[in-house]
Amino acid sequence: MVRVHVISDMEGVAGIVKWQQTSGGEALYEEGRKLYTEEINAAVRGARAAGATEVVVMDCHGAGQGWTFNSLIPEDLHPDCEYVVQDE
Repeated sequence: MVRVHVISDMEGVAGIVKWQQTSGGEALYEEGRKLYTEEINAAVRGARAAGATEVVVMDCHGAGQGWTFNSLIPEDLHPDCEYVVQDE
């Protein structure tokens, strides 16, 4: 059995080049969320392809500015992983 735990944050994601992509309420934030979620999905696919039997994803990038949710898009997350929420 191989278990993989993916702990993620938006800074460093491919295509995230402006702070406005990482902060809730900004015009570019939804684009950043999509890039972030797809990069996590790529990690899940890679882990599964390498033999992982269980993949757990933890989103550690809060939306900021008083928003009360994390940043990945749960409904777009790869179905072959489990998602846990970190309280801010």
